Amino acid sequence: MKQEEFCEILGGVNEAYIQQAREPGKAKPPAWLPWSAAACFVAAVAAVVAVVPNYGNHFGVVPPDSQSGMAEGNFQGDASSTAGILPVYMETIMVNEVTGFLDAARVWRDPERYEAALWDPSAIRAYYGKELTPPYVPEGLSASPGNGTAQAILRKEDGAVVEDTVWLGFYHAYYEDGSPQLTEGIAARKGFSITASRVGLLGDCIYLLPENERATSAIGGVAVTFGYRSMPYGPYDPETHAPAGYYDMYVAEWEQEGVEYQLVADQMELEDVVKVVASMIYGQEEILIVPG
Repeated sequence: MKQEEFCEILGGVNEAYIQQAREPGKAKPPAWLPWSAAACFVAAVAAVVAVVPNYGNHFGVVPPDSQSGMAEGNFQGDASSTAGILPVYMETIMVNEVTGFLDAARVWRDPERYEAALWDPSAIRAYYGKELTPPYVPEGLSASPGNGTAQAILRKEDGAVVEDTVWLGFYHAYYEDGSPQLTEGIAARKGFSITASRVGLLGDCIYLLPENERATSAIGGVAVTFGYRSMPYGPYDPETHAPAGYYDMYVAEWEQEGVEYQLVADQMELEDVVKVVASMIYGQEEILIVPG
């Protein structure tokens, strides 16, 4: 992003926070601020540092003054402000190590008691009470042909929903059958998928640390657990079984308004992953990612 564009965007930060920055006793500018930046950039960032202290960008470390045990400090701005842009600070994003996934086996349902229901986009919106497609999708990624429909399992006696998982995919390209296409050079998908459920997600992400020791990040008052794993890809050496290389995989899990979400991203930058998550939490595309 050009300096002029960054200055223009940050210029829209709520005036109340700029006033706070002028008051004595506020936080000092973070260590990453370049002293050679233009004057407009410095003035804009003054409003930012009044809200967020510098935690040193240590992944998996909760700030010592956090009252909730979470990485706090994300500006929960007013979406109705002049610019309407909400900043998220990368120095408050904590990432845990992921070791793999555990896909739960599908539960057998007696067809005498249960029935499948095919939901279209309107039925999905009615059930979840919102649009599940993220407002922000990184450039170069497109929606999967299978997006917009889901199969739910209902109990016949009362119509209760017992399985409701919705899957959405956004990848760089697709094969004729609609599955994500592997990239050239790196034999892996490029993009992300989102699963959502009110009943409960069937698959689990396996973290290195137990649940009570995982670091979480606060975005818009919502606790988000981010995970990372270096993923191998083929072809594999026939003798040593060593992979051809590795690529980045990120995971994000959170719950909001009674809905559980899991996002899995392949070959994406963490900043883009955070921006997708933030856009879903805030319900708007205009998210500013502030480097840590």
